[in-house]
Amino acid sequence: MKRLFPLALLTLALAGCGSKTVRLSLTFDVQDPVDRTVLLEESKKVIERRLARFDDAAPAQMTVENAQNGAVLLSFDVNNEEARTALTKELLTPYSLKIMIASTGTGDLFIEEQGWFTDTGITQKHILWAEGNADQDGKGVVRLVFSDEGRALLAKVFKAHIGGNMGLFVRDRLMAKMPVDTAEPKSEIIIAGIPVPDMAGIFADDVNVGTHVTFSLP
Repeated sequence: MKRLFPLALLTLALAGCGSKTVRLSLTFDVQDPVDRTVLLEESKKVIERRLARFDDAAPAQMTVENAQNGAVLLSFDVNNEEARTALTKELLTPYSLKIMIASTGTGDLFIEEQGWFTDTGITQKHILWAEGNADQDGKGVVRLVFSDEGRALLAKVFKAHIGGNMGLFVRDRLMAKMPVDTAEPKSEIIIAGIPVPDMAGIFADDVNVGTHVTFSLP
Protein backbone atom coordinates (compact mmCIF):
# COMPACT_ATOMS: atom_id res chain seq x y z
CA MET A 1 0.00 0.00 0.00
CA LYS A 2 1.45 3.29 -1.07
CA ARG A 3 1.73 5.86 1.71
CA LEU A 4 0.05 9.10 0.69
CA PHE A 5 0.67 12.32 2.60
CA PRO A 6 -1.86 15.11 3.02
CA LEU A 7 -2.14 18.15 0.84
CA ALA A 8 -0.73 21.16 2.62
CA LEU A 9 -3.00 23.85 1.20
CA LEU A 10 -5.69 24.50 -1.33
CA THR A 11 -6.61 28.15 -1.77
CA LEU A 12 -9.85 29.11 -3.46
CA ALA A 13 -10.10 32.37 -5.32
CA LEU A 14 -12.96 33.83 -7.27
CA ALA A 15 -11.42 35.81 -10.10
CA GLY A 16 -12.94 39.23 -9.67
CA CYS A 17 -16.23 40.37 -8.18
CA GLY A 18 -19.15 39.00 -10.23
CA SER A 19 -16.86 36.86 -12.39
CA LYS A 20 -18.07 33.41 -13.37
CA THR A 21 -14.51 32.03 -13.15
CA VAL A 22 -13.44 30.03 -10.10
CA ARG A 23 -9.69 29.65 -9.56
CA LEU A 24 -8.09 27.21 -7.15
CA SER A 25 -4.46 26.92 -6.16
CA LEU A 26 -3.49 23.43 -5.01
CA THR A 27 -0.27 23.02 -3.07
CA PHE A 28 0.84 19.44 -2.40
CA ASP A 29 3.27 18.10 0.17
CA VAL A 30 3.75 14.99 -1.98
CA GLN A 31 6.18 14.85 -4.88
CA ASP A 32 5.14 11.56 -6.44
CA PRO A 33 3.41 12.52 -9.72
CA VAL A 34 1.00 9.59 -9.48
CA ASP A 35 -0.16 10.61 -6.01
CA ARG A 36 -0.59 14.22 -7.13
CA THR A 37 -2.60 13.18 -10.19
CA VAL A 38 -4.95 10.94 -8.18
CA LEU A 39 -5.68 13.66 -5.62
CA LEU A 40 -6.19 16.29 -8.31
CA GLU A 41 -8.63 14.09 -10.24
CA GLU A 42 -10.60 13.25 -7.09
CA SER A 43 -10.81 16.95 -6.24
CA LYS A 44 -12.24 17.63 -9.72
CA LYS A 45 -14.87 14.90 -9.28
CA VAL A 46 -15.93 16.26 -5.88
CA ILE A 47 -16.35 19.76 -7.38
CA GLU A 48 -18.30 18.46 -10.38
CA ARG A 49 -20.68 16.43 -8.21
CA ARG A 50 -21.40 19.41 -5.96
CA LEU A 51 -22.13 21.63 -8.96
CA ALA A 52 -24.33 18.97 -10.60
CA ARG A 53 -27.14 19.84 -8.16
CA PHE A 54 -27.67 23.15 -9.97
CA ASP A 55 -28.92 24.02 -13.45
CA ASP A 56 -26.37 25.39 -15.90
CA ALA A 57 -23.53 24.90 -13.42
CA ALA A 58 -21.44 22.08 -14.87
CA PRO A 59 -18.00 23.40 -15.84
CA ALA A 60 -17.35 22.79 -19.53
CA GLN A 61 -13.62 22.53 -18.97
CA MET A 62 -11.15 22.71 -16.12
CA THR A 63 -7.77 24.26 -16.90
CA VAL A 64 -4.71 23.03 -15.02
CA GLU A 65 -1.49 25.02 -14.87
CA ASN A 66 1.74 24.50 -12.96
CA ALA A 67 2.81 27.47 -10.82
CA GLN A 68 6.43 28.41 -10.15
CA ASN A 69 6.08 27.64 -6.44
CA GLY A 70 5.13 24.03 -7.17
CA ALA A 71 1.40 24.57 -6.83
CA VAL A 72 -1.18 23.49 -9.40
CA LEU A 73 -3.67 26.13 -10.56
CA LEU A 74 -7.18 24.93 -11.40
CA SER A 75 -9.59 27.28 -13.22
CA PHE A 76 -13.14 26.74 -14.45
CA ASP A 77 -16.25 28.77 -15.30
CA VAL A 78 -19.58 28.36 -13.47
CA ASN A 79 -22.45 30.30 -15.06
CA ASN A 80 -24.85 29.83 -12.16
CA GLU A 81 -24.14 32.43 -9.45
CA GLU A 82 -26.07 30.47 -6.80
CA ALA A 83 -23.93 27.43 -7.56
CA ARG A 84 -20.69 29.43 -7.24
CA THR A 85 -21.81 30.81 -3.88
CA ALA A 86 -22.89 27.41 -2.56
CA LEU A 87 -19.72 25.72 -3.78
CA THR A 88 -17.54 28.34 -2.08
CA LYS A 89 -19.43 28.00 1.21
CA GLU A 90 -19.22 24.21 1.17
CA LEU A 91 -15.53 24.11 0.32
CA LEU A 92 -14.72 26.55 3.09
CA THR A 93 -16.61 24.51 5.71
CA PRO A 94 -13.99 22.50 7.62
CA TYR A 95 -14.18 18.77 7.01
CA SER A 96 -14.51 16.51 10.02
CA LEU A 97 -14.55 12.74 10.27
CA LYS A 98 -14.70 10.89 13.57
CA ILE A 99 -14.76 7.31 14.73
CA MET A 100 -16.95 7.13 17.84
CA ILE A 101 -18.07 4.26 20.05
CA ALA A 102 -21.70 3.60 20.95
CA SER A 103 -22.18 4.07 24.69
CA THR A 104 -24.85 3.41 27.28
CA GLY A 105 -26.07 6.33 29.34
CA THR A 106 -24.55 9.60 28.21
CA GLY A 107 -21.73 10.38 25.80
CA ASP A 108 -20.37 13.13 23.56
CA LEU A 109 -22.99 13.04 20.80
CA PHE A 110 -26.62 11.91 20.77
CA ILE A 111 -28.22 10.57 17.58
CA GLU A 112 -31.98 10.12 17.41
CA GLU A 113 -32.96 6.41 17.38
CA GLN A 114 -29.28 5.44 17.76
CA GLY A 115 -28.41 6.76 21.21
CA TRP A 116 -25.19 8.17 22.61
CA PHE A 117 -21.72 7.94 21.08
CA THR A 118 -18.41 8.66 22.80
CA ASP A 119 -15.37 10.18 21.10
CA THR A 120 -12.38 7.86 20.56
CA GLY A 121 -9.93 10.54 19.41
CA ILE A 122 -9.75 8.97 15.93
CA THR A 123 -10.32 11.59 13.21
CA GLN A 124 -9.60 12.19 9.53
CA LYS A 125 -5.99 13.06 10.39
CA HIS A 126 -5.42 9.39 11.21
CA ILE A 127 -6.58 8.16 7.77
CA LEU A 128 -3.95 7.62 5.09
CA TRP A 129 -6.35 6.73 2.30
CA ALA A 130 -9.91 5.65 1.45
CA GLU A 131 -10.73 3.26 -1.36
CA GLY A 132 -14.14 2.33 -2.80
CA ASN A 133 -14.76 -1.01 -4.52
CA ALA A 134 -17.42 -3.64 -5.25
CA ASP A 135 -17.73 -6.91 -3.33
CA GLN A 136 -18.54 -10.34 -4.80
CA ASP A 137 -22.26 -9.64 -4.45
CA GLY A 138 -22.06 -6.42 -6.43
CA LYS A 139 -22.47 -4.13 -3.42
CA GLY A 140 -20.12 -1.31 -2.51
CA VAL A 141 -17.39 -1.47 0.11
CA VAL A 142 -15.11 1.27 1.45
CA ARG A 143 -11.66 0.53 2.85
CA LEU A 144 -10.21 3.06 5.30
CA VAL A 145 -6.44 2.69 5.81
CA PHE A 146 -5.00 4.21 8.98
CA SER A 147 -1.65 5.71 9.94
CA ASP A 148 0.53 4.20 12.66
CA GLU A 149 -1.00 6.57 15.20
CA GLY A 150 -4.48 5.70 13.98
CA ARG A 151 -3.75 1.99 14.26
CA ALA A 152 -2.61 2.44 17.86
CA LEU A 153 -5.85 4.24 18.71
CA LEU A 154 -7.92 1.60 16.89
CA ALA A 155 -6.19 -1.14 18.87
CA LYS A 156 -7.22 0.52 22.13
CA VAL A 157 -10.81 0.89 20.95
CA PHE A 158 -11.09 -2.74 19.82
CA LYS A 159 -9.51 -4.03 23.02
CA ALA A 160 -11.77 -1.98 25.30
CA HIS A 161 -15.08 -2.33 23.44
CA ILE A 162 -15.28 -5.87 22.09
CA GLY A 163 -18.94 -6.65 21.33
CA GLY A 164 -19.84 -2.97 20.98
CA ASN A 165 -20.46 -0.79 17.94
CA MET A 166 -18.43 1.94 16.28
CA GLY A 167 -19.96 4.85 14.41
CA LEU A 168 -18.36 6.68 11.49
CA PHE A 169 -19.37 10.35 11.56
CA VAL A 170 -18.81 12.97 8.87
CA ARG A 171 -19.55 16.51 10.05
CA ASP A 172 -21.38 14.95 13.03
CA ARG A 173 -23.68 12.91 10.76
CA LEU A 174 -23.71 9.15 11.30
CA MET A 175 -22.64 7.60 7.97
CA ALA A 176 -22.01 3.99 9.02
CA LYS A 177 -22.26 1.75 12.05
CA MET A 178 -19.84 -1.16 12.47
CA PRO A 179 -19.55 -3.94 15.08
CA VAL A 180 -16.42 -4.31 17.17
CA ASP A 181 -16.18 -8.04 16.56
CA THR A 182 -12.58 -8.69 17.55
CA ALA A 183 -9.99 -7.46 20.03
CA GLU A 184 -7.21 -7.96 17.48
CA PRO A 185 -5.48 -4.75 16.27
CA LYS A 186 -6.44 -3.58 12.80
CA SER A 187 -4.72 -1.32 10.30
CA GLU A 188 -7.92 -0.64 8.37
CA ILE A 189 -11.70 -0.63 8.62
CA ILE A 190 -14.02 -2.07 5.97
CA ILE A 191 -17.46 -0.50 5.53
CA ALA A 192 -19.61 -3.07 3.72
CA GLY A 193 -23.17 -3.33 2.46
CA ILE A 194 -23.26 -0.03 0.54
CA PRO A 195 -26.15 -0.39 -1.98
CA VAL A 196 -24.10 0.27 -5.13
CA PRO A 197 -20.33 0.46 -5.81
CA ASP A 198 -20.64 3.99 -7.26
CA MET A 199 -21.76 5.24 -3.84
CA ALA A 200 -18.68 3.65 -2.28
CA GLY A 201 -16.45 5.42 -4.80
CA ILE A 202 -18.12 8.77 -4.15
CA PHE A 203 -17.74 8.37 -0.40
CA ALA A 204 -14.07 7.41 -0.76
CA ASP A 205 -13.41 10.47 -2.96
CA ASP A 206 -15.06 12.73 -0.39
CA VAL A 207 -13.00 11.25 2.45
CA ASN A 208 -9.73 11.60 0.53
CA VAL A 209 -10.40 15.18 -0.54
CA GLY A 210 -11.81 16.19 2.84
CA THR A 211 -8.88 14.59 4.64
CA HIS A 212 -6.04 15.64 2.40
CA VAL A 213 -7.21 18.95 0.91
CA THR A 214 -7.83 22.25 2.67
CA PHE A 215 -9.93 24.92 0.94
CA SER A 216 -9.50 28.57 1.87
CA LEU A 217 -10.01 32.05 0.48
CA PRO A 218 -6.89 34.18 -0.09
